Amino acid sequence: MVRFSPYPAQGYYRTLVGNSLWILGRDQGCSITFNDVTLSRQHALIFTTPMQEFYLSDLGSLNGSFINEQRVLHPTCLQHGDQLMVGRINLEFHLSSVLEPFDPSVTQKLVLMVQPSATQGKLWQELLIYQGVTVIWEKLNSSEALRNCLDNFALNESRLPDLLLVESQTLEPNPYEFCRWCQSAYPGLKTVLTCRGRTEVLPNELKWAKIQGATELLPGFREDNMLTRVVDMVTQVNIVLKLLDSPELKQTTVATDFISLLKDLKN
Repeated sequence: MVRFSPYPAQGYYRTLVGNSLWILGRDQGCSITFNDVTLSRQHALIFTTPMQEFYLSDLGSLNGSFINEQRVLHPTCLQHGDQLMVGRINLEFHLSSVLEPFDPSVTQKLVLMVQPSATQGKLWQELLIYQGVTVIWEKLNSSEALRNCLDNFALNESRLPDLLLVESQTLEPNPYEFCRWCQSAYPGLKTVLTCRGRTEVLPNELKWAKIQGATELLPGFREDNMLTRVVDMVTQVNIVLKLLDSPELKQTTVATDFISLLKDLKN
């Protein structure tokens, strides 16, 4: 897995499972995307071998890729704890087999998030991380892809996520088919569906969603006049935090600490 700076240890991780290669860059089609002008559109590549070794290769980027401050001139094998830099983005490479065994009494809560919208995903990511929740943001486009991701996660990692946060459009045509499968395959895993473009969820819709296996059904964040939507954002985030038994977010915190983020997303 890779951890993205400047987030703290409980911050944003990306698991490297389910594929054989991951392209890092500025282009939205990359496996791991950064909205940063110091990155090339396709900046670097992480790939794995049949021996389960991971390599980093630069893709002819303008600003280069580095491992432990050494410029990458050819594919280089990654070791646990390596410090990577692509453009001005800092990353840290971890082998989960080397990490401490999972201890639910001390480990941070873990959310696996599938949000195709950069705006929705960035808001959820930042607000949950602020409350000490680890967020893994995957780019998936179908129920089958999410099932495979969970199965790979269960096989390769020492724990499952505590909660899935999934945009329902990703699971079309029938999001509840996935919810029923998930409840059967991983009974303790909570699934929160979001509905981008919806301003509210009716009580009978929520009731039906829960019958079908979803833990919660939430409208997406309103993307118009974000600076005036703080109350709605806090309400939605706190529903998820409550499911995680994590401290709730305060409205004043969002209004002050996240003002620059909201302005950037608005623009």
